[in-house]
Amino acid sequence: MNSTAFTPIETTRRTLAAQVEERIRDAILKRQLKPGERIDQNKLADELQVSMAPIREAIKGLEAEGLVKIQPRRGAFVVEVSINDMNELYFTRQLIEGEAIYHAVPNLTEADFTELEQMILDMRHATAAGDIPGYIALNRQFHLRLYSSLENQCLLQVIQMLWDRSELYRYRYMFMTRDTNRIHQEHEAILEACRHRNAALARERAQQHISLTQHELSQHLGGEFAHVSAEES
Repeated sequence: MNSTAFTPIETTRRTLAAQVEERIRDAILKRQLKPGERIDQNKLADELQVSMAPIREAIKGLEAEGLVKIQPRRGAFVVEVSINDMNELYFTRQLIEGEAIYHAVPNLTEADFTELEQMILDMRHATAAGDIPGYIALNRQFHLRLYSSLENQCLLQVIQMLWDRSELYRYRYMFMTRDTNRIHQEHEAILEACRHRNAALARERAQQHISLTQHELSQHLGGEFAHVSAEES
């Protein structure tokens, strides 16, 4: 584990476990902790200057998100990416988010559209500045803002869980893609369909948006795994 990845936790009103979880998640998404790597919890507690209790609680939270796998008597490991897992995840997102936006369209207001337009503009500024974490946070906010108009907390929790599990892939996608303008155009096309109250078209464009990302990720991961296999043989 990279000994320079972590600095001591600062005292705030947020729970220690929440802060530790955020630090570990960030290290995983930025690949400071590599897929398949064992998380040295004792070393982590020492670097963050916390007890083992918040470390264990944070690890359990990250396991629920699908970023960490706890193996009995062996410890906690960063989940390894796989094409099969990614395809299942993005297929599920297409189904659920497609239906979510379809039913959300009638509930969206002019105030919502103004807010969503500003998010797209902010996303353009973020990618222009090379601010990938900023873009990813705004991207999540944009999509969840669309679905939140349904005021269905159960549905939102399911979608948020899927987004949590997608974060590792989303970071890899943004670090590898050079066609950020296409992503912004897809967001604009989704918003345009919503503005015209065309729920079917909004669903189609939202699902296509997810599908295109899935396709590019699949190609990237396939090439990456082939490269690793060639090196090992």
